[in-house]
Amino acid sequence: MAAERWEYRVVHIDVAPGDPPSPASPSSDSERLGGVLSPDYLGREFPQMYRDPGVPKHPAAQLQLAFNLLGEDGWELVQTQRVGPLLMVFFKRPKPWPSD
Repeated sequence: MAAERWEYRVVHIDVAPGDPPSPASPSSDSERLGGVLSPDYLGREFPQMYRDPGVPKHPAAQLQLAFNLLGEDGWELVQTQRVGPLLMVFFKRPKPWPSD
């Protein structure tokens, strides 16, 4: 029997003091990216980011929603580590073996 293989995902959360960022919107995100991606493109390609009213506004509720979505995709939270103003959150899930 072959050993299990893993793939990892790292999420960073800025825990520096200050006001939480405003909710995501295709227009503000396009502007923040210097217009490289249009608001229409962002809204079409990433509908889960701009869904409303289903997206909670409180940062803890948003984080819970994001972590639950990762869990639905098979990711398991395995560790957190503070690095300066960032909280690094590590997830892993079994990586499938290539089919022969």
